[in-house]
Amino acid sequence: MEAKEVCAAIENDEFYSKFLEATVKPITTDNISVTDQVTKLTDGINKLTKSLETQVLAKHNDLLTQASHISDLETMLESVKVQEETLLRGTEGLAEGVYASYDSLENQTRMLERVQITCQLLRHASKILALWNKLQTIQENPAKEAMLLYELNELFGDYDFDEIILLDDVLKQVRQRRTELLNNSTELLQSSLLNGDRTKLLQCFKVFHNLQCTSEQINNTVKTILKDLQKEIHTALNIQMVSIEVKKSSSGRVAPGKANIMNAQDFKIKLWDNIEKLFTGSIYHSCMKVIMLQNVVTELHAIGNFRNIARDFWNELCLVFSTELDKSPSNVSQSIEIDYAKLLKCFNDLLSKLKYKNLEMNRSYFTKWENSFLSKSLAKLLEPVRSMWHLNQVPNMDQIDNAVRVIAEALSISLGDKQLSISLAYSVAKSIKQMLVETEQRLSMDSDVAQIIEAPTSTQQKNADLCNALYYFSSQINRVLNNMNSILPPESIQIVQNSLKDISSLPILQLYAESIKNSLFIILMTMHDEQEFSRSDDPSNKTISCSPYMKELQQFVSRCKDLYLSMFHEKSALNECCVTISKACIERFIHHACNIHPLSAYGRAKLQADCKQLEVSLSPLITDMMDLGDHYRQLKALQLLLEKTPQEVAKSQNEGASLPYSLVMMFLFSHAGPQLLAPHVCAGWNIQKLMQWLDSHKNEKDRLEFVAGALQRYQNHVRQNQITTYDEVYPILLQLLDDGRKIFKK
Repeated sequence: MEAKEVCAAIENDEFYSKFLEATVKPITTDNISVTDQVTKLTDGINKLTKSLETQVLAKHNDLLTQASHISDLETMLESVKVQEETLLRGTEGLAEGVYASYDSLENQTRMLERVQITCQLLRHASKILALWNKLQTIQENPAKEAMLLYELNELFGDYDFDEIILLDDVLKQVRQRRTELLNNSTELLQSSLLNGDRTKLLQCFKVFHNLQCTSEQINNTVKTILKDLQKEIHTALNIQMVSIEVKKSSSGRVAPGKANIMNAQDFKIKLWDNIEKLFTGSIYHSCMKVIMLQNVVTELHAIGNFRNIARDFWNELCLVFSTELDKSPSNVSQSIEIDYAKLLKCFNDLLSKLKYKNLEMNRSYFTKWENSFLSKSLAKLLEPVRSMWHLNQVPNMDQIDNAVRVIAEALSISLGDKQLSISLAYSVAKSIKQMLVETEQRLSMDSDVAQIIEAPTSTQQKNADLCNALYYFSSQINRVLNNMNSILPPESIQIVQNSLKDISSLPILQLYAESIKNSLFIILMTMHDEQEFSRSDDPSNKTISCSPYMKELQQFVSRCKDLYLSMFHEKSALNECCVTISKACIERFIHHACNIHPLSAYGRAKLQADCKQLEVSLSPLITDMMDLGDHYRQLKALQLLLEKTPQEVAKSQNEGASLPYSLVMMFLFSHAGPQLLAPHVCAGWNIQKLMQWLDSHKNEKDRLEFVAGALQRYQNHVRQNQITTYDEVYPILLQLLDDGRKIFKK
């Protein structure tokens, strides 16, 4: 058996394979006795021994050759080792030579560096001495002295001259002179700011610039000013100090029973007196110092970028003031909340007095007090509005005047501060909205609210009184706005005016308008019952009076105006309501007049008289009929139309008459014979159905097609009955229909 086969047999054998694992564990689980296991292992070892012997016998020549080669390899390795030792000895010698050269070069380089340093020291020392000698000759020129001192300081800073005895004294004197110059310039800076001496201030900053300490000096100066101001603000808001001053000023003059009240009032007066003096005194002078500082630094633009000194100082000042207010007792904080507008005025007056651009109050620091002030202001604005509605009664003029006075005071408080004015305007708008809501809640919308049959009911009178009160309220506010128009911001005025837009008596008046229009329409409907419209008499040389329905209409309009509409005082809404009623009346009158059948020559003359009388009937509502625009022109056109023949009507229509083609054509049916039926008669409608259709079909195209249907039916009737001639009005109607359609297409 070959070696490969032996190995494969052992590996595949279940017993032997367990001995090929990396970790051999005792075989105790197999059902093989120990003797059998030993015997099997012995057989396996014998097989492996025989296989090894077979391989050695088969390849003994190759094994002998490899053994001889191993001896040659050992000889060669010994030779390489000897050569390696020789190479290492040569390398060590070379390294000793390199190290020696490197040490020599390093020593020479160090010597050269020391020589160079020495030369630099000598040059610096020479320059220092030259500058020192030059400094000794300078007198009364701080800027040039500062420049030389800065250069000397820089030279001393480049190297360590402490061990050079020659320069020790110079170094001490340079430091001393720099300190003296800086102290003198700082003192001069303070005195220049105090005295407002711009020339000396310029001189100081030239020194600071040359000493390269401008930024430090500016920061220190501003911090000092702010620190002093903080003390002043703290003192002004110190409640103990204020109380002591109040007691001193009020001692001996306040009655015991009123001591607390008077003390509180005196405290408030004294506190605001302190704040106002603070702004006009310490804060103003400090701001002027910083502004002068800013202007000087800006003029010397070469010294660096310091454009925001004044603005940063102002922001810090607002923060300091806010912080001190926040730390102040509740009495002070409450006074600020109540009279926050005074604080804004102090800031705004100060800014106006400073006249420096880019400065504005940082309101974010005062949000707490502003919000509280606005909240209290809103409550104050709403209180008189709510209090006037007791017991569901209509407020009187005195109550309304009181509410308007509070609104006027709120708007006037904010004068001088646009943002506060806008905020208060929104609060005023809320109080106006509250007034509107309270009124609307009390307005009655019962079924009899717009009855026009009996005398005005108590509900109607109350509605009118509520509308009048609301109108008086809005008119008084508008008067306030007009008086304050030049001093209030436009945005504030617009906010208040927008809130007044919803205040109107028109919604209630529109209910009356609908009732009045419906009654007018009923009266106008009776014109078709007038027998005189079909009367065959010749109207020439006869005095024709108006129809009975027109007299009834006149009486009804006059009664409505006197009894119902006159209860309302808002002229604009009342006028709009009257215009609406008048237009509707004229429109309905024209619709009826164009559809009266039959209509004789006498009837047309009667209608002309009614047209004139309609103007008189509507005069209680409309002073100038020209205010009705197209409706009045159409009424005049109808009046002229009534006296023309169909041919003249067609001609005037082509020349641009005011009446629509559809109405003119409906009117011409009254000139036709009985065979040419009016459109609504063809449709089987009564006059009421026609009026409803006209109200719902305002489009001229629909109306023309409605008339065209009647003409088409007449044409079919003529053809079916083989009538030889058309009605003389029929061609005119066809021509008008064609002209009307052409105009519509354009």
